[in-house]
Amino acid sequence: MSDPTTYYTAQRAKLLKLHAEMMALGRPPLAERFGPELAGQIIAASGPEFEHLLPEIPYVGGDANSFTELMIQSASLLALYRVLKRQGQSADEIGAVVRRMAEGWVSRYPRPLRALLGRLYLSGFWRERTRRKALASQARRYPGEFVYEIVEGGPDFAWGLNYLECGVVKFFQAQGAEELTPHMCVLDYLLFPSLGIDLQRTGTLAQGCTHCDFRFRAGQAPAALPPGTPR
Repeated sequence: MSDPTTYYTAQRAKLLKLHAEMMALGRPPLAERFGPELAGQIIAASGPEFEHLLPEIPYVGGDANSFTELMIQSASLLALYRVLKRQGQSADEIGAVVRRMAEGWVSRYPRPLRALLGRLYLSGFWRERTRRKALASQARRYPGEFVYEIVEGGPDFAWGLNYLECGVVKFFQAQGAEELTPHMCVLDYLLFPSLGIDLQRTGTLAQGCTHCDFRFRAGQAPAALPPGTPR
């Protein structure tokens, strides 16, 4: 079993490499905004910020919880956020960079593979797998974790999730970066459609709602992923 107090710091070299890979996705939009030289300086400055965050990333179960990867990615973006804030960038401007990074991340995967992953996500097998994980989350074993419940399908959706607590929301609140959280939520409208999943949602915890209501149904995966606003 992982030690919650050292889980992230014990993987310092590995996580710094993952952070560098994440920041490579940010180089094109940063270079467009700041020029290549300053973009390189921003990326370089984000490394120490990320390393400083390692002991502060909430432990949500380590390797046994798939949300651990999201927490690490969120810490990478939080590090970049802090550097860009020092450059005088607003949350909206930083959010635009984050979206471009997400588009780059998604585009690395071929469309057929994304479509396959989308069908798996909508399958009964994945729904039952998620049901077990949702029940486990409701034990609230770790303060910083995600807590959610499954929602059975209806006439307008295959199935859904209600997120009662969000690890990213709690993490960013603790770090004084609440203004960045809504921009993380917007990425769902890029990521799910890229898998051929139509996401319906009326509110999020980041907006002050009681829960995030995700509802899923089959959609059409776009051939390309141009910048745009959420539906």
